[in-house]
Amino acid sequence: MKTKRKSKEEKLEEARRLLPATISEIQVQKKNATRFSLFADNQFLIGVSESTLTKLNLKKGVEITPSLFEQIVDAENHWAAREYMFRILSRRDHSRKELKDKAYKKGYSGHYIEDILDEFESKEYIDDHKFAMTFAQEKFEFNNWGPYKIRNQLFKKGIAKSVIEKCIEEAFGAEAIKETMFELIQKKKKRYLREPEEKRRKKIFDFLMRKGYDSNSILKSIDELLDLIKE
Repeated sequence: MKTKRKSKEEKLEEARRLLPATISEIQVQKKNATRFSLFADNQFLIGVSESTLTKLNLKKGVEITPSLFEQIVDAENHWAAREYMFRILSRRDHSRKELKDKAYKKGYSGHYIEDILDEFESKEYIDDHKFAMTFAQEKFEFNNWGPYKIRNQLFKKGIAKSVIEKCIEEAFGAEAIKETMFELIQKKKKRYLREPEEKRRKKIFDFLMRKGYDSNSILKSIDELLDLIKE
C-alpha cells in the first residue's frame, strides 16, 4: 500500500514544531543545484532557493526562530511565484493583467505579486503597449480582425483604454481596413453568390461587423463589395 504524500502545508507544520532550531547543515539538493536543504540537529527542516539563502543570510549556526521561519516561507513563496511567472513569459508575451490572473489561478496571491510585476515592467519583461501593438498587428494581419474586435479583446486582457486607442491608431489605416474587407469578401464570394441579391447587403454587413469592422467603414465600401461579388 502506497504511503500518502504529505502536502506542502503539512511539511511546514512539521518544521514549525521543531522551532526554535539551529541550522546544523546545509546541503545542495541532488535534483536542483540552485536549491538547498536546511537541517536542524541533523533533521530536515525546509528546502530553500539560492535567493532566499542569500537574502536572509542563512548559514550553519543560525537559529531559526518562528519569526525567521515565516520570513523564509514568505521569501520562498515570492521566489516560487517569480519563477512561475518568468516561465509563463518564456512561452509568449503577456499583458500585466494576464500574468497576474495566471499567478492567482496557480495559487500565488501574496503581496509580492504586484512587486514582481513592477520588477518585470521595470526590466521590460512585460510592456502593455508593446504587447497590445503586437497583438493588434498579428490579429489584423493573420486573422483579419477589425479594430472593434481587437479593441474588445485587448480590454479583456487588462490593457488601459489610452494604450488601446494609441495602438489601434498606429496599427490601422483606412486603406488597409478597406483592403482587408475586400479580401474577406473575396474569400466568401461563392457563398454570397448563392444568396439572393436583396439579402447580400445585410449578410456582408453582419459578417464584417462580427469580424470587428465599424459600420462607417463597411457602409463606405458596401457598394463596391457587392460589385465584387458580381464580378
